[in-house]
Amino acid sequence: MPAKVDDEVLGDKDIKVLTISEVACLIDEYVKGTQQRDADYQPNPMLVKAAEYASRFATNKNRDTLQKIREVIAHNQLSELELGLVANLSIETADEARKLVPTLDDRDRFPDDATLDALLKELATYREFE
Repeated sequence: MPAKVDDEVLGDKDIKVLTISEVACLIDEYVKGTQQRDADYQPNPMLVKAAEYASRFATNKNRDTLQKIREVIAHNQLSELELGLVANLSIETADEARKLVPTLDDRDRFPDDATLDALLKELATYREFE
């Protein structure tokens, strides 16, 4: 039985969720761009810690790969929240996905485990070849 989740839990549909990999790329680009404009620029300690965390847990570092992951997820009609959870948790199986992301227990979108597993395997290939 699909989990019923109200809009309050899912949040504003217009808000974009970033994956940890996207955060790592954004911080890196910000620091490099700022250093190009100001050779004396040193990021503050909080930004350095955030960059270290994001870099450690990022599964992808290539912007093109990150865009392809977003396209795959959009093609499968995952919400922004689902995108963030699936990408950041590196979910590997349909059973794991349905337990960690209750909204994926939707038999209209994913009528069987094979459909959801196919999506997760496609996402996993982007992690493997990074």
